[in-house]
Amino acid sequence: MSDTEHTRQITYLLVFIASIIFFAVLKATASVAVPVILAIMLSFVMLPIVRNMNKIHIPWVINVAIVTILLVACIAIIGTLVAASLKTIVTQYTKYESKFLSIYEFVAGKFHLKFDAGKSFFYNIQNALQGQFDVSGAIKKGIFSFSENIVSLVKNILLIILMVIFLLVEMHLTGEKLNEAFEGKMKGRMMNIVRRTMTQVVRFLFIKFFISLATGVLVYATAKIVRLDFAVVWGFLAFVLNFIPTFGSIVSVVATSLFALLQFFPHPGPIIFVFVMTITINMILGNVIEPRIEGDNLGISPFVILVMLSLWGWMWGFVGMILAVPLTVIMKIVCENVSLLHPIAILIGNKPQDTKDEFTPD
Repeated sequence: MSDTEHTRQITYLLVFIASIIFFAVLKATASVAVPVILAIMLSFVMLPIVRNMNKIHIPWVINVAIVTILLVACIAIIGTLVAASLKTIVTQYTKYESKFLSIYEFVAGKFHLKFDAGKSFFYNIQNALQGQFDVSGAIKKGIFSFSENIVSLVKNILLIILMVIFLLVEMHLTGEKLNEAFEGKMKGRMMNIVRRTMTQVVRFLFIKFFISLATGVLVYATAKIVRLDFAVVWGFLAFVLNFIPTFGSIVSVVATSLFALLQFFPHPGPIIFVFVMTITINMILGNVIEPRIEGDNLGISPFVILVMLSLWGWMWGFVGMILAVPLTVIMKIVCENVSLLHPIAILIGNKPQDTKDEFTPD
């Protein structure tokens, strides 16, 4: 074995160890890393808007202020709609208690489970499980955890908005900073990484946003047609979950269909309509229209996307699954611009030759 090959093997081993340490640190620092990454992604998306506004000679800081106000307004409107729907769900729980009971009575009859019509749904579930699982306790714990998460969410949103403001204010100096910080080939590589990262990530997020928005609107319209309760919630759920490839659409369809089952049982027509329509909407938009618009520009292996979904989901939960694809795109771009990491870029990529075409020469 030559000295060069030996050095390369040692280097790959060190890269592997460094990657494990890197991901371990990201998982350990999730409470800090997640808001920072979200702020950077939002800044990437909003930067083209700020730049276009700057072309009509509006000062950069004022552009940032206008875009931030619009962002806050959108968050406030969405939050108000979802909060109002959740409040309605809580106030109408007694209506759905009888629905739960009727469905459980049907299931209990089929599987010969214990059923007491004079008791609550949760009592019957507890009785069927023979006390092995404290249903009411789990619900109370879930409600308490939910309230804590809401408080944490509000704090994180405020922190993210603050970071977005400062990032956007400084971003018009990015080119100047790179010119001063790097020299020679390194300057060109850094410029290429930043340019391609912003172009591909912004393009992906824009396409994903509008496809997800269309999915949410169509699911909302479907819910309205059959008068499914809380149509805003199901539309918003479809919009958010559509950012998670494959699994998000499945969860959205299942959740919406289960609620349709709860509301319309034992009438099958509306249930089947909701199930078929939500599947059709997700299939057409996610598997036909989105790939045609997006094309092969991301160039990432579908298997790698599934692996990254699992990895980032394990590390950062739901937010990690949303960020999995953009972060994988960034990883691929970095690997394409570092000669030592070219083999990793090929493994991450979809078509080897297309990936090689993006390599930065030494």
